[in-house]
Amino acid sequence: MTYKYLKTAKILYVEDDKKVREGYTKTLNRCAKELYVADDGEAGLELFKKLSIDIVVSDIKMPHMNGIDMAKAIMETAPDIPIVFTTAHNETSFLFEAIELQVDAYILKPVPIKTLMSKINKISKNILLEKVNKMQHAELQEQKNILQNIIDSEKNMLIVTDFNNISFVNNSFLDFFEIEIIEDFLKRYQTLFDIFKHNSLINSIDANIMKSDPAKAGRLFYELLKNTDEAKRIVTITDGLLKDKHYYINTVIINNNSNLYLVSLTDITKITIEKNDAEKKAYIDGLTGVYNRNKFEEVFSYELLRKERYSEPLSIAILDIDHFKEFNDNYGHLIGDEVLVMIADTLKRNIRKTDIFARWGGEEFVILFAETTLEDAIKTSDLLRKKIESLEHPIAGKITISFGVTEHREKDTSIILFKRCDEALYMAKEAGRNCIKSL
Repeated sequence: MTYKYLKTAKILYVEDDKKVREGYTKTLNRCAKELYVADDGEAGLELFKKLSIDIVVSDIKMPHMNGIDMAKAIMETAPDIPIVFTTAHNETSFLFEAIELQVDAYILKPVPIKTLMSKINKISKNILLEKVNKMQHAELQEQKNILQNIIDSEKNMLIVTDFNNISFVNNSFLDFFEIEIIEDFLKRYQTLFDIFKHNSLINSIDANIMKSDPAKAGRLFYELLKNTDEAKRIVTITDGLLKDKHYYINTVIINNNSNLYLVSLTDITKITIEKNDAEKKAYIDGLTGVYNRNKFEEVFSYELLRKERYSEPLSIAILDIDHFKEFNDNYGHLIGDEVLVMIADTLKRNIRKTDIFARWGGEEFVILFAETTLEDAIKTSDLLRKKIESLEHPIAGKITISFGVTEHREKDTSIILFKRCDEALYMAKEAGRNCIKSL
């Protein structure tokens, strides 16, 4: 597996165990843009102060200064720095402190090198996307800072409960639901489960058990959460203003005899928003709002595998705006952009739900017709061509497009398939444009 995004990241690796440190350093050094290594928290903090670091990977228990204290000191000056803890210690105090810091990962040793590398690679990808976003969308920074301040002011919600009764909640919980005392909460909700919007975690527990025996449901939920990947320990809760917030949930048994649990809810709305934004920016064309080439190629790869497995037909079409250069030359690029958006909007409204539509580049678009023969793809393409033919831009005037269409054949690679589709498009251009040709 390649870790291409790691090549863009400067990593600080802090580990006091020499053998472990040397083992991970070899791989990290080979993949990272730059790697800096320290053998304890104090040394790691000093390196961080002197260098420009993108990601911190650290053990927790270390001499001189532990990983938690080092992370706190680092986040005083760099609150958004991604931090990954790799530790052999699973004490609840460490875990809660790590959650409080909102670190990016808390992984127990021994950590498979591929697991660690994959996690850091994903973080590196998000960092890179964020850097690109800042360069392209500097005007949004002020709004992001406001959002950051709002989210940073949120504190963890803590609840002590046996899932039948609630013994204690902190002020953050009361503030979230805009209530003064827990009795006000109990007037709205019968059990703690009622605050969670249904997702895979909650749906795993029988609804009848949650209503008839909340304590039993709580025990099931605790066991379920223990065996759930950290990335999936997410619940959605609606606050007092009817806004959905996303929380990382964790439970710890306080008293085995009474089945009393401490439930901790850490606000990860910011992380969720940024993740969704990053995914959107990675896959959506900024001008037209349709999928970009990256997204199309990802979906196309999946559809090719699906075709190989189920032997369903698959066709594609490449379409090109006729005489698009003249729009730009005669009326300027702003009018050219308007034409692109007009065409994209029209096609997006008229393609089938099963079709995948993307901007291929410049004035070219591409459509993937899953489970569609060449004949049906040509019919659909002709309907779309007529829709575009009926358009008229108030300044640029009439608009037409040419189609090249082909169907996947046995032993076709993506390169062969798109080459044939390009040739069909060239034939349409040679035939006078505003038509469909297939190969």
